[in-house]
Amino acid sequence: MKKAAIAFVALPLLCMGAGYGAGLALAPAPAEAAGTEIDENAPHGADEAAKDAAHTPEKDAHGEASAKDEAQAPMDSYELAKDRTVVRLGQMTIPVEKTNSVSYIVADFALKMGTLELAERYRRVEDATRMRDSLLQAMNLAAESAVLRGVAIDSEALSRLLRDLISKEHKGVDDVMFVSLYKQDVARL
Repeated sequence: MKKAAIAFVALPLLCMGAGYGAGLALAPAPAEAAGTEIDENAPHGADEAAKDAAHTPEKDAHGEASAKDEAQAPMDSYELAKDRTVVRLGQMTIPVEKTNSVSYIVADFALKMGTLELAERYRRVEDATRMRDSLLQAMNLAAESAVLRGVAIDSEALSRLLRDLISKEHKGVDDVMFVSLYKQDVARL
């Protein structure tokens, strides 16, 4: 009876210890795991910026990918975070219904505000929710227009259209930016 209790307690503890030790012995050094060299003389945050720059996808001349599955190259989050007049609103999915398919547009939005005071105002939950509601209404109107119905999305034209629609209700919006913009066509059965 005592041997069974020892086996049920000691064996799992022994296996966990052996697994932990093997993990420490076989794990690569942190610099090797990241695939970059760490320079101790570099300012803080430079290695993260180098990693972000190394992992950003390339885009063609217009910032568009293929016709079926297209994605805009995501913005550098480090550069986006440095600008304090940029307010991130989060991600939204908008369906665009066509005759033979439904296109789902997934966009992560950020707004460039005119002043720092307006940016701080729209970072509050109440005003950010109102801005998200206005942005969703504007995207639904854009879904009915030719901007989102084509094979490829013109992000500049969509940004101008959204800025014009939002500026009617919310003053001080300089630009509507897409942190990421994806389109997926799904055929109707």
